[in-house]
Amino acid sequence: MRGWMRVAAMVTLVGTTLFSGCNGGTSTAGTASLRLLNASPGYPALDLQVAGVSTSSSNLGYGAVGTYVSASNAGVSTVVTATGSTAALSTATRTLTKDAHYTLVAYGPSGALKSALISEDVVAPVAGLAALNVLNLAPDAGAVDVYLTGNADDLGNATPIANAVSGSGSTGYISLGAGTYRLRVTGNGDKSDLRLDVAGLVLGSAQVATLMLTQSSVNVPTGVAGGVLVNSVLLVQQGAATALSNNQARVRVVSAVSGNGVVTANAAGSRLADKATSPSIGNYTLLPASAQAAVGGSVLSGGVSYPWSAPNQALVAGGDYTMLVWGDATKPQFTLIADDNRYPSVTTRSNVRLVNATTGASTALTLQANLFPIANNIAQGQASSYVSVAADAATALNIDATGKFGWYASGPIGVKFVAKALYTVFVFGDSASTSTPQVQVRQER
Repeated sequence: MRGWMRVAAMVTLVGTTLFSGCNGGTSTAGTASLRLLNASPGYPALDLQVAGVSTSSSNLGYGAVGTYVSASNAGVSTVVTATGSTAALSTATRTLTKDAHYTLVAYGPSGALKSALISEDVVAPVAGLAALNVLNLAPDAGAVDVYLTGNADDLGNATPIANAVSGSGSTGYISLGAGTYRLRVTGNGDKSDLRLDVAGLVLGSAQVATLMLTQSSVNVPTGVAGGVLVNSVLLVQQGAATALSNNQARVRVVSAVSGNGVVTANAAGSRLADKATSPSIGNYTLLPASAQAAVGGSVLSGGVSYPWSAPNQALVAGGDYTMLVWGDATKPQFTLIADDNRYPSVTTRSNVRLVNATTGASTALTLQANLFPIANNIAQGQASSYVSVAADAATALNIDATGKFGWYASGPIGVKFVAKALYTVFVFGDSASTSTPQVQVRQER
């Protein structure tokens, strides 16, 4: 497979508009060609209005691109709406170049749609080569590295074509050999932190294309899951779009049964926890997404193995999940928690939640941070939603149990919350005991 090289950067992200180099001439009176690409998994279908008029670039599902429509090049207004609705999701006024081609990319999660404008008149490379720009439209993923390799190539020996591409950042066009590639995206500098792994990315000879990394957060019955894994869409200049989406989920096991029981847990045919002594918090593992993932395992306590199982669980592609195994070691219980691992929307604050992993008599927990309420009456085996709090180097956590106010004889727990970070406060221990429970404050990101 041919080597690659970076050519002069042709892409700059300014606000919500992306401009790449083009041959379009000056902005004299006339029209440009404009189309819409839906790069938001949060919206099943999107429409484009230009200058207040609905267009044929409409009813576009995720990864679909519409047909070009004529748009005035002098301060034209664009409005993106959900198909079947007149409410504007994204509005902008744009100055285009006469006779030039553009794709308006709608991206971001449900309720926070954004847009970027891609110019599509970049000079094509010579035969046998392709020009590829990588655009990170998944800010919750953080900075990532991008690899294009042969299908059977070992990632450990691979060199990224793009390194440390931050959210809302782009690479400029990179010259690559035409061919079919396996696309892998990892966290910056960590090949073991795999965010996307899909085969079949095709770059044609003399082709110009943009590879967009998009957010993978999904809405599930128990809340929002994900934020770390990414999807992707490949857009060929003045051509088709192809969605290359994640088919995996991240899952971890939290072992929280009584008497320091030893937990074994399996999901979707994979061993996720092997002899994990309670209490313990496992690391995330990638699993194939499945609407019917088989879940089960065993707990070893007092030399006796007690099997446990649960109804098949839905693991949605792109999601993050915590499998909580809790309760009496002889009668273990199971809860699947959807983990919202998106960064705080306010970068100077932290997101904090509570997981009640106690055993014994049913006891709800309440959490405060510097006397600010985080979670109230969270039942055993359940998690609260994340709450935004001020980042503070000296945060006092107070945890109270139903009927046992001031469970902590030693008083509040002091922790440091870092800005733009996520924390889960896990509470372990026997609620029937008079001893102080165990608390683990886990920085998730």
